[in-house]
Amino acid sequence: MNTNKNNNTPSLISADVRLSGSMVSQGEVQLDGRIEGDIKAEILLIGSQGHVEGSVEAGEVTIRGRVSGSIRANKVAIENSAQVQGDVFHNTLSIAAGAQMEGQIKQLNQQETLSVVSNDDALVAES
Repeated sequence: MNTNKNNNTPSLISADVRLSGSMVSQGEVQLDGRIEGDIKAEILLIGSQGHVEGSVEAGEVTIRGRVSGSIRANKVAIENSAQVQGDVFHNTLSIAAGAQMEGQIKQLNQQETLSVVSNDDALVAES
């Protein structure tokens, strides 16, 4: 299977979908459903109905829903409807007024800049 980083179509996981297990994407993912497992994606948008129980690793992550687990991303945006329970590791962080945040916040140093998803990760996820 060809894993092409130039695919501009986001993967959509709608509100009626419940997944158990890890997910890897080299592109953009919009999550409105629920995932019990870890997520790795280049760009991740967790919608207001989205819920992750597990760790999140992304180049960019925007959270409008719930995350129960650690977040590790170059750019993190926690919006006013978000509920986050877990540590956040970031290079750039914004937290909107009204967001609920419980956990530690730590800025990544320059050596820890993330290269989120490699072709090897995508191949492992396909097996």
